[in-house]
Amino acid sequence: MERQIEQLYKPLFLYVKKKVNHREDAEDLTQEVFYRLASSETNGIKSVKSWVYTIAKNAITDYYRKKRVFTTEVGEIPYENEYEEENAVVELSTCVVEFINKLPEEYRSIMILSELEKIPQKEIAEQLNMNYVTVRSKIQRGRKKLKDIFTDCCTIMQGGKGSIIGYKSNRYCDDNGDC
Repeated sequence: MERQIEQLYKPLFLYVKKKVNHREDAEDLTQEVFYRLASSETNGIKSVKSWVYTIAKNAITDYYRKKRVFTTEVGEIPYENEYEEENAVVELSTCVVEFINKLPEEYRSIMILSELEKIPQKEIAEQLNMNYVTVRSKIQRGRKKLKDIFTDCCTIMQGGKGSIIGYKSNRYCDDNGDC
């Protein structure tokens, strides 16, 4: 029987770990299973393996019963956010032109065409008689510089897919406190 236990330990541990998702708890529960096995009457057991997994299943059930958190239903909690998502985007969009104007000239004109006038990058390359790859690269660098200007000015809170849900001004970016 001792040899069977040695062969069962690792697969049992992996089974328990899969069910509880915490390594330390899985180790404890596996030890608990073997303790219960040692404490139980094993004379009538035909298959130690099935008996061990039955004990494990019961130990896991007990584990979750002990961990159960009792909650009471809470009514709707009013959530006041200083900036609602749409307001934050509208307020920050007023800063975009001002921040683009703070960019170095080599990025400013390309960013105006790309981000404000929404001209495709290939058309910008043709208009400015530049290589498309160069335009694409300058737009990426310009966006990074623009992001740096924003993050110097504000802490922007984003939602799950990068949507702006709010912001907090870090400092005034100009003399009248806008942006």
